[in-house]
Amino acid sequence: MGQTILITGANRGIGLALATELLKNGHRVVGTARSLGKAKELRELDGELTVLEMDVNSEESVQAAVGKCGETVGGIDVLVNNAAVFPEEGDESIFEMKDEWFREAFETNVLGVVRVTREFLPLLEKGEKPRIVNISSGAASVTAKTDYGYYAYAASKAALNMLTRGLAAEFRERGICVVAMTPGWVKTEMGGPNAPLTPEESAQGIAKTITKLTMEKTSLFLERTGGEVKYGW
Repeated sequence: MGQTILITGANRGIGLALATELLKNGHRVVGTARSLGKAKELRELDGELTVLEMDVNSEESVQAAVGKCGETVGGIDVLVNNAAVFPEEGDESIFEMKDEWFREAFETNVLGVVRVTREFLPLLEKGEKPRIVNISSGAASVTAKTDYGYYAYAASKAALNMLTRGLAAEFRERGICVVAMTPGWVKTEMGGPNAPLTPEESAQGIAKTITKLTMEKTSLFLERTGGEVKYGW
């Protein structure tokens, strides 16, 4: 029997590719999208799939999704916090950055993860070897930062990494593994056309890693293939 894996932002990009890969491998997927009207490709996937409408920026929406998820699948084994936004173009100087871009990035990429994790925790604790996977980015690395690009996105993902460390420490006694994971540079709306990886290639590595995660990995910043990132936090 496969695992039950919830993926936020599963209607496009890496989220959609990951849902496809997991279903192909016999796992049960709960895929969420901010609007079901924009989740046609997700809803058409074959396999044991539940699609829920959920806006990670709305406490009420997240709570409603938890209720529906509990009624449909009960517990979940893995929570993949994938939903994210990239408000800027990426090459703006600080003088060109809009305050609202920082607010948007932190609202979704950090607070969205807080809301979803907090509300879905009871269902996660019903799962087998519960795991939380926060999809981060190499752009989050403070150690490797040498340019001034991606201000809002990079800062929000760095904050997500810090959140990951805190959650790992708090949830260790509950037996919940919490990691940050970079999917690599992927050809998506965020990654752009020059990225070397397709969403499918990235998803294959992520799927293998998250279904085998153990508490030995908790609190780490991982590559999609399961090893620690070489460039550091």
